[in-house]
Amino acid sequence: MRIESITSAQNPKIKDLLALQEKSKERRKKGLFVVEGRRELLHCIEAGYEPYSIFFCPEIIGGKDLDEIAEAAGGCSFFEIPQHLYDKVAYRGGTEGVIAELRCKEMSLDALKLKDNPLVVVLEAVEKPGNLGAVLRSADASGVDAVIVCDPLTDMYNPNLIRSSIGAIFTVPVATASSEDTIKW
Repeated sequence: MRIESITSAQNPKIKDLLALQEKSKERRKKGLFVVEGRRELLHCIEAGYEPYSIFFCPEIIGGKDLDEIAEAAGGCSFFEIPQHLYDKVAYRGGTEGVIAELRCKEMSLDALKLKDNPLVVVLEAVEKPGNLGAVLRSADASGVDAVIVCDPLTDMYNPNLIRSSIGAIFTVPVATASSEDTIKW
């Protein structure tokens, strides 16, 4: 694992990270999203999401945890940042000293792989990321086979959605489509 050190908030990598956290337009443009925390990152990797960059604060994260992440993440870029900078880029406290950029996955109806007689939750025009995250948590706990979001009004990689889903966005198959396409499907 090759580690680059970043010490300034003016570094382009830090500016890009902040833009991804704040703007859905940037997430769509770059095909990347941000996840905070060791547990959430490992959920993503286990679900097949590919890490692009990992930012970590050695004052917070333990060496054993970093080794586990490095082994799971493969050959992505690692950036060491000091605590004052980590505190600036971390969206919430208690994120275990790691923030990652991951590549988005396709969320189309065609990408869903369903068994015979599946249990599917269909939602329409969900506006609030936290509400969608709560539905995903419930779907995960209930053993739902897939969630289809028709005409979504929120970005599926919104940090609030990821946080409120407690990782269910990565474990429950999700597709987005228009209402019309979903009815045809």
